[in-house]
Amino acid sequence: MATCKYSFNALVTSSSSAAVASTASQKKAPQTKSGHYGIPQRVNLPKESINVTKLQNGLTVASMENNSPVFRVAAVVEAGAKYEPYDSRGVTTLLRVFSNMSTKYVSRLGLTKNLERLGANFKCVQTREQMIYSIEGLRSELTHGAQFLIPIVCYPMFKPHEIHDERERLEIDHKLYLQSPELQLNDLLHEAAFKGGLSRSLSICPDMMKKLSHKQMYTFHSHYYTPSRISLVGTGCNHATLVQLADKFRFSPLDCVYTPGFGNLKLIDSEPEPSKYKGGELRHDTQSSLVHIALACEGVSSKDEKGILTSSLLHEVLGNGPNIKWSAGSNRLQRAAQAVANSPCLVSSFNLHYTESGLFGVHIMCDKNDTDKVVKAVWNEFNKVLKNGISKDDVTVAKKKLQVNLQMTSEQSSDVFSKMISQPDISDRSTDVQSIVGSLEQGDYSHDSINQLAKKMLNGKQPTLVSIGNLNKMPYIDDLKA
Repeated sequence: MATCKYSFNALVTSSSSAAVASTASQKKAPQTKSGHYGIPQRVNLPKESINVTKLQNGLTVASMENNSPVFRVAAVVEAGAKYEPYDSRGVTTLLRVFSNMSTKYVSRLGLTKNLERLGANFKCVQTREQMIYSIEGLRSELTHGAQFLIPIVCYPMFKPHEIHDERERLEIDHKLYLQSPELQLNDLLHEAAFKGGLSRSLSICPDMMKKLSHKQMYTFHSHYYTPSRISLVGTGCNHATLVQLADKFRFSPLDCVYTPGFGNLKLIDSEPEPSKYKGGELRHDTQSSLVHIALACEGVSSKDEKGILTSSLLHEVLGNGPNIKWSAGSNRLQRAAQAVANSPCLVSSFNLHYTESGLFGVHIMCDKNDTDKVVKAVWNEFNKVLKNGISKDDVTVAKKKLQVNLQMTSEQSSDVFSKMISQPDISDRSTDVQSIVGSLEQGDYSHDSINQLAKKMLNGKQPTLVSIGNLNKMPYIDDLKA
């Protein structure tokens, strides 16, 4: 404490002395172009829209120059969990966990030390459709920091001894997964709702953990990591600079073959299994007193741009959770649940989009003793909205909420970056807030179109119901339909 106090007093003293010296010499300070007496003036930098370029090799480049002091660059590969072969389920988890291993041009230690020297951060994120490798750092270090994406994505070596020595990473990753009921619920939801690639888990089971090795990693990488499946997305950088970086993304698939320990490799010769919504029910009984439930219908594909906005309006009508931290919220689903619950509970709707299909539903968290009452109350309200439709007043309020959310999202460069990553090829349209707000105000989305979408969801295939926790009082789908 004495050291902290001394440092604080010294800081105050030095600041006061500097202020006195500045006042004494103020009359002698020369004027500069930046303003009176060297005080910098506010500079209005031009705002640029998102640029999207398709290169000759098939690689897509999307960038937004927002004049940010921090750059964010990501290599987005269409090689998520849904592309995993059945015999190699979980291989994308290995690619994520071991993404910072040695490459052809830089070792694991060299990669770590160079990024630390530049003050940059590297991150690898795995989704059901994408593998996302991103680097962020100071704008002045853009050319040096972003170039490390090239060996990471194009030239990984998958050295057998490194993978073997770092096997503990997989075990830790799986333990963290088991401690997160939300992640487990998400996997259960997709397993019950879809057949095909979208039913793949984002984690790896212990049996596959023992089976998979560097060979499956190389096989998957050599098949799916191609320029036509890669998009380079960046914010806080010049588009021409990003295009120059994209030209360096080249692949030499025979590099790993000459690495000791690979031997004969069986390459992937089949197409990924197509995904279709089927609906169903899965239950995972644990000792947790807090029960997580997901109830969903088939949603809208990410290819349907108008359908995405229509489902987003319906999403706003049902409520997407509380807007105030630690509050329960006041949406209609939340009110229906609180009316019958004895303990605190939380209800929010979700709206997920994939290339082949989508999911629209409700996430419920409640006490184990309230599950029967809460789930039935939420289902009745959810079913009522989809069956009877919504009023014009509800649509008007939903449009205002959606416009506010879009405007607030556009204020954060990290949120815009995330949205660009989800759909790089149409990121110039999907992030054009003014155009979207204009179409909402012009009446392109009426309550009739929303009601048609709601009835289509209700009259489609059977709903999906998954739950995790103490399920002693958890109802089944048949109980809800009765």
